[in-house]
Amino acid sequence: MKFFRGAAALSLALMLAGTACAGEIDVKVSTFSVYESKFGNYEAKIVTPIFTGLAIDDYQRELNDSLMARGRKTAAQYEAEVGEMMNDKMADGGHLGVTLSYDVRVDNEKLLTVDLYELTIVGSSSTTHTFYNFDKKTGLPVELSSFFNGKADYVKIISDYIRGEMRRLNKKGEGPFWIAPQDSGGFSSIKPNQNFFVNDKGNIVICFDKYEVAPGAAGSPEFEIPRRAVAPWLKKN
Repeated sequence: MKFFRGAAALSLALMLAGTACAGEIDVKVSTFSVYESKFGNYEAKIVTPIFTGLAIDDYQRELNDSLMARGRKTAAQYEAEVGEMMNDKMADGGHLGVTLSYDVRVDNEKLLTVDLYELTIVGSSSTTHTFYNFDKKTGLPVELSSFFNGKADYVKIISDYIRGEMRRLNKKGEGPFWIAPQDSGGFSSIKPNQNFFVNDKGNIVICFDKYEVAPGAAGSPEFEIPRRAVAPWLKKN
């Protein structure tokens, strides 16, 4: 079974949920394992989460297997890189730091959102994120597209809003954002499966990785999309 990604996949998940023999819906995340290593200038901490209470047993199993595999792979890569750096006399005094862990960004009656992030420090640092959103009532994954009606081009709607905000912030001197076409490789559009969460105000928050739309000093930028800005295209409850 492949991961459920996109609107068509979510429809498949809904269909499977009606037939799957899942346990009681009680969506939770907890820590499955912790790997830690510290030697000289080399340090790693790898925290692997595990999800329980999802509606589809096969999906939950595959998701957790993939998280465990990523933790093992990250630890193995770290150990291999440390070995290479220690054997390289030219790398004397080098430094390597690796963190793979998770934050619970949202946990309310409706949604559970978990941010799995990886921070790597080798001279400079880079950070990548993977957000997991689940409906706590259905036990199903929640996609960005699921908030919009079938006629809405949600990618364009959100991208247009974010470009406007980037220009506004840049003009005020509050944002060093890269915007296409003025900036080569700058922001032009979100991905269909862009990282996001829904905050306590019920607004969608779009999340970017470090260096994805701005210099490293900006960290991992987030843009809150007010409901009024997308209201005409949202699904009616």
